[in-house]
Amino acid sequence: MTQAEWSQNLTAFVEEWGRKREPETDHDYLGDGQFPNFVLTSKAKSWDDCLRWIAGLKGSWYFRGQREAAWGLDTSLDRGVWRGTNSGYTHLDRKAAMKELLFRFKQDAHNYLTHVPAPLDIASWYALMQHFGAPTPLQDWTESPYVGLYFALEEKASARRKREREAHSAIWAIDADWLETKKKESLKADVFSHDDLLNNEAPLIIKINPLMSNPRLFAQQGLFLCRLFAQASFADLLMTMMIHPKLTDTPVIRKLEIGSSLRIEFLKNLRTMNIHRASLFPGLDGLGALLKLDLELKDRD
Repeated sequence: MTQAEWSQNLTAFVEEWGRKREPETDHDYLGDGQFPNFVLTSKAKSWDDCLRWIAGLKGSWYFRGQREAAWGLDTSLDRGVWRGTNSGYTHLDRKAAMKELLFRFKQDAHNYLTHVPAPLDIASWYALMQHFGAPTPLQDWTESPYVGLYFALEEKASARRKREREAHSAIWAIDADWLETKKKESLKADVFSHDDLLNNEAPLIIKINPLMSNPRLFAQQGLFLCRLFAQASFADLLMTMMIHPKLTDTPVIRKLEIGSSLRIEFLKNLRTMNIHRASLFPGLDGLGALLKLDLELKDRD
């Protein structure tokens, strides 16, 4: 799909949604199922296709690789609060759940760590929780498209439907300049305090900068995006940001799907760029994972 086609389709979708929505509703959240309408999706047929896609991203972008192209942009907290019911799906109160998780983690972390963040440095607490696998409203992204590619392809994707010829992984890109502009428009403040992460209810996705970092985050050129309004999903807030106060006329969220038949070639090319498990995860566990992957790549064409 071209950018012009994407823009026309999105405009038509939003206009139709506007005609159908109830005018007195409390919010304008569309639901995650509508998110593909807001994403400009492309497919790579070769390594050169991928390089052209990267080169076509003007300005500053953040990247996220996902093993399965069908996966949405859910945070670990989003996934953790979903509950299946006889009538469909519902979710726990995200804000209440996050406050309880944060309290319990802060209460016990000092038993296992020599240094912990300052009590009000919520960004660093979230980052620490994310590092150790606890559910958070954070999502891992990177400033490097090639690191994003590696995380998309490190593990094999699986075909979602029998009729699919091959499985697909995906690398996502989000316009960093657009995120910063939306933040300044909505918050109207030059300084955003880290303790505001618990109290600010603005319908925004923002980049956060934890005061405490770690070698893996540095090696991966990593960063975190965080949802401020707790009761909407990550994707729902992105759609709302793209609609209000006016509909964006350029694609600020892009996705490149990569077929499993290209995985080995792409991983070999990334290996020549020194992008592999050992370089991204300093330590023996990273080295062990690298040796496992190198064995898979050995003599594979």
